[in-house]
Amino acid sequence: MPVEAPRLAAPLEEYGNRLARTRAYMNEADLDLLMIFGPEQYNWLSGYEPTSTFFYQALIVPRAEEPVTLLCNKAEVLLCKETCWVEDVRVLWTYEDQVARTLEVLADRDLISGLRRLGISLSSYYLRPAHAFALREALPGIEFVDIHTALDDLRLVKSNTEIEHLRRAAHIADLGVVAGINAIHEGMTDRDAMAAVQHAVSLNGGQFPAYPGLVDARGTLHGTPVGRILKHGDVIYLEVDGVVRRYHANISRSVVIGEPGQDIAHMYQLVRDTLDRATEAMRPGVRVTEIVELVGQMHSGYEQNTWGRFGFSCDITYPPHWIGALSLMKGDEHVLEPGMVITMEPGLAYYDGATFGLGNNVLVTEQGPEVLNNVSTELFVR
Repeated sequence: MPVEAPRLAAPLEEYGNRLARTRAYMNEADLDLLMIFGPEQYNWLSGYEPTSTFFYQALIVPRAEEPVTLLCNKAEVLLCKETCWVEDVRVLWTYEDQVARTLEVLADRDLISGLRRLGISLSSYYLRPAHAFALREALPGIEFVDIHTALDDLRLVKSNTEIEHLRRAAHIADLGVVAGINAIHEGMTDRDAMAAVQHAVSLNGGQFPAYPGLVDARGTLHGTPVGRILKHGDVIYLEVDGVVRRYHANISRSVVIGEPGQDIAHMYQLVRDTLDRATEAMRPGVRVTEIVELVGQMHSGYEQNTWGRFGFSCDITYPPHWIGALSLMKGDEHVLEPGMVITMEPGLAYYDGATFGLGNNVLVTEQGPEVLNNVSTELFVR
């Protein structure tokens, strides 16, 4: 029977629906069993919200209507009891042979007999190659099927509960970026600005992020603070993430110290116009490739200053990345649907030592795009 954990991130009924959708996929793909090692994926299915994702942990899902089993590291057991509905939790000690213990659990559950096709998270950051090879060696004759992308796609359209988590996360990101903008002035360091951001995010309930927040005055795009003293003429790029129940929402804004010159103003306006037009295009039925083409047209002439991805779906994420299944970049074949939440973040980088970026989180609805962030997209002058 499901456990009524005190800090479930969604109603029990919703977890039941997620499990049913997962088993429907298993039937379509003819998979007898799933072994899910990605914390973003087993969190979504079980509610389990770990911290130490470097541990070997997994959710085992039979195709038949049988109980699922969670392999949980001893250090995280109390977190599991707080957040997870799964009744059959098997504890792993860090010093144990993790694969041998897994095989012991599979045998105890009688899940090896008759096993033909095993779905496993082969593309996950969290399954070590050594463990994958050891499992394959221990299960000869069984076909291993990579399920990582399929399980990510199952999470693309968000429930009302998930959307509310993302609304809250976007609000926290707003508070963090506003604190950073207001703190910036000539003579301070980039670390001082980051301290203001982190204080606001933590004070308002933000969890630790999957990817570091950015305060970059060096034009590196992904630069974190290095103790640089901010000076007149600097363009500072801020990217702040709000995290609620591991759902990530981010916001990007730019600040210039002193009145911007004509080049800076022009580049920034180009990015702002691109954000507006690309956001307006985020409607049900629109292909990702159409939005990518639109951004490419807007940035024509500045191809060397763009980056390859203009946004991505918001989701449950853990270090080392915060990107969902959908990416606004060449080669992505997804089509937008109501309930998707996507970060739209066009920008131009490495232009005369500056990066200009703007990003919002956008909910795709039947009525059109709904921007979840509420911070002005103007170029802030300090």
